[in-house]
Amino acid sequence: MTPLANWISHHAKSDHAPPKTLLAFLRWALRGSEPVLLLSAAASITAGIVEMLSGLVLGLVIDASMASPREALFSENFWILGAAIAFFLLIRPLAFGASSIMQSYVVAPNVHNLVLSRLHRWVLGHSVSFFENDFAGRIAQKEMQTARAVTDVVIEILHTVLFALASVLGALAVLGAINLFMGSALLLWILSYVLVIRHFMPLIRARSAARAGARANVTGQVVDTVTNIKTVKLFAHDGHEDQAALTAMEGFRGAALDHARVSVVFRFWLMGLAGILPIVLVGSTLVSWSQGNGSVGMIATAGAVSLRLAQMTGWVSFTLMALYGNLGEVENGMKTFTPAHDLTDEPAAQPLKVTQGAITFDQTSFAYGREKGGIENISLTIQPGEKLGIIGASGAGKSTLISLLLRLHDPENGQILIDGQNIQQVTQESLRRAIATVTQETAMFNRAASDNILFS
Repeated sequence: MTPLANWISHHAKSDHAPPKTLLAFLRWALRGSEPVLLLSAAASITAGIVEMLSGLVLGLVIDASMASPREALFSENFWILGAAIAFFLLIRPLAFGASSIMQSYVVAPNVHNLVLSRLHRWVLGHSVSFFENDFAGRIAQKEMQTARAVTDVVIEILHTVLFALASVLGALAVLGAINLFMGSALLLWILSYVLVIRHFMPLIRARSAARAGARANVTGQVVDTVTNIKTVKLFAHDGHEDQAALTAMEGFRGAALDHARVSVVFRFWLMGLAGILPIVLVGSTLVSWSQGNGSVGMIATAGAVSLRLAQMTGWVSFTLMALYGNLGEVENGMKTFTPAHDLTDEPAAQPLKVTQGAITFDQTSFAYGREKGGIENISLTIQPGEKLGIIGASGAGKSTLISLLLRLHDPENGQILIDGQNIQQVTQESLRRAIATVTQETAMFNRAASDNILFS
């Protein structure tokens, strides 16, 4: 692994919660990578300018060739031909190579891990209630989907948007310098292109968000069924689970078709604009040349630039759809990840200090936010070294007591003390490290047996 691969610290932690607005969320996700992203942007802009200069170099070579006798073509144009060869064999490959290395090797792998690690750390900090109230598969899907979408947004902006913008501005400068009418025509075409994008992109963005949500629901439903497959088999509910999955899939299909309809119309308008550009630019240079203004090289430059821009329109349109689609997916993921942690350590929380091991429930009540259920006004003291068995019917609150002691939930009333320390005033990690727990449910990670044994 070369030093380039470590330019972005891909496991860097964030010092605060993810914001609730899109741009602020993207800054939170990418914080620390900005210098490298700016360097990558510069490489992409350079490549875009070099691409448009290709047409100008071609035109200069043609004009120089037309002005020289055939027998003296190479001798009289040695320097310009040499410069053109150096441009196409050295400068252009270096510009595109640098841009490709920055985006594919330096940025993409590291940004993905940077965003995913921050999202995953934030998710791990949520209380048990967060996971109990959602599909495990849906949460995992949202993590991967959002990290990928943020990475794709970055790459699409660097690789396509900045490249295309630099190419268009470079073309505008080149053609405007050759012929004012061509520059004006290109400017009018650019404005038309921007208007089409402004109309369609918000539609694609909204439909992409809906499609992302529907896709996550499918994943959540399938994972939920597979996770509980033993229960499904015991109660012979294969058909019921199949129908639930089909319903989720149908929702995703509808959202995908809705997205596709807008995308097709958008592509149609852009391809129409792409067809107009070569006709206008090459046609105007031909008219100018027929009137004695300009040169054959100018026609070649206009043709090369217009054809390149027209071709670029196709992949730029796909990229813009993907870009706004990914922004929609990021916004959809933000709905899951930006809510604050509902169970946190106090700012001045200290590690738990166990001296004797006395446990006290003091007028403790908890009903999971409902009016009834759970436990109510429990006062209980367990002396150091004392062994206590708690019995009761299912739902009487036995597991609730343990969950509260481990601070998987906070009491709605009262307090819990260990050696006189309120457990809400100590760090959660130190509390749970001090208590050995054997649950009634069997939990096995999909890892080696030794990993499962060492986990405790």
